[in-house]
Amino acid sequence: MQEKVGEKVKTNLKILIASVVTILISVSSCYVLAETLINSKDVVYEDNSNLAADNVQDAIDGTCTKIDTRLSGIEDNLYTIKKMSNSKSITSTTDWSYSGLSITLPANACCSINYYAFWNSIPPAGIMVSNSSTVGPQYTQALATTTLDNLQSLSANLTECTSTEITHYIWSKFYSVSRNSVAYNGFCTIKYK
Repeated sequence: MQEKVGEKVKTNLKILIASVVTILISVSSCYVLAETLINSKDVVYEDNSNLAADNVQDAIDGTCTKIDTRLSGIEDNLYTIKKMSNSKSITSTTDWSYSGLSITLPANACCSINYYAFWNSIPPAGIMVSNSSTVGPQYTQALATTTLDNLQSLSANLTECTSTEITHYIWSKFYSVSRNSVAYNGFCTIKYK
């Protein structure tokens, strides 16, 4: 009886091994056949996404093209915002003079910068933004002036878009010689590409 049970186990084991081997051969041969015999251009595709495709390969290519187009459209509208600020103490003069403070605006940017003249004991008479550090009023970009009655800080705003890098120089004049200061504060939005 033990011999019959041992024989049955051997027979069942042989059947099990043969079944597993048969399944493995079947799966791998189907995969190999599918890899070599079925071309994605030959598989019919029902176009529900307006890709103008009638096979799987053209549908994949059309989807990738659509994604690239959308990403390019998004990149064209991306901007980086850069904060711009600095200040400098100066010995003020009663004539227009370059303060020693300048700002360089990046290329392909739109910027909005406020330029300030602050006073300690003598109020500012004017602040000017120029494209030159040696010649002021002839190259004025922004200008603000005040009278002796106005004892506040003085500011001028300049909003502009650049195609190339531009440097602006801050000029000022005060009603008397004294220790005062100039500054700028604002931001630039820079195009992503």
